Amino acid sequence: MTLFPLSALLRLLVAVLLGGLIGFERQIHGRPAGLRTHILVCAGSALIMIASESLGEGSDAGRAVAGIVTGVGFLGAGVIVKSREIVRGLTTAACVWFVAALGILVGQGLLGLAVVSTGGAVCILTVLAWLTQRMPTVNYHSVVVGGRVEQLEELQAQCRREFAKTGLRVVRLAARADKATGKLSLTFYLRTRRAATQADPTANLLAITDVEDVSWQ
Repeated sequence: MTLFPLSALLRLLVAVLLGGLIGFERQIHGRPAGLRTHILVCAGSALIMIASESLGEGSDAGRAVAGIVTGVGFLGAGVIVKSREIVRGLTTAACVWFVAALGILVGQGLLGLAVVSTGGAVCILTVLAWLTQRMPTVNYHSVVVGGRVEQLEELQAQCRREFAKTGLRVVRLAARADKATGKLSLTFYLRTRRAATQADPTANLLAITDVEDVSWQ
């Protein structure tokens, strides 16, 4: 099928706009893949589909789609970061995958479906984000407490009491001691149904006499 240049330019422009809407939401939240990344992924996917269509009957759109999905999978994996038990970037990776799908739709000329899908995605990222912040979900945190080796047992007990007061449950404990300096480092892995700002026990832990420093994540 012959593709007119103006039609191709229109599809490319729509891909830039739709990818930009998703990317703008990610950008204002400070995510690693923001406005430029989402625009390029969406526009690039649309270009590949436009190019495959312009090749004529011998081209295989299915292979083009498979190539896009494979490439975007590697890109999405790059924005996912795991730190101990905390995984970040999953929503951004899903957004990158989603804008690639938008680009495929736009490249195939399904502009109406692409616009409706973009509106739905923006609602999910904004309205549902507001809603999930107010839902009683399980959150995981880690706290590193520093003290002296000779205070190990008492320090553990005092920290556990403070965690219990703020609704934090200890799911795992790791201890590290430096024999030369006598320094002790206790890492508590915690679970709670409160938001991070509500559950932060840093101030209470620093009030304990034997605690020298606290790091909360």
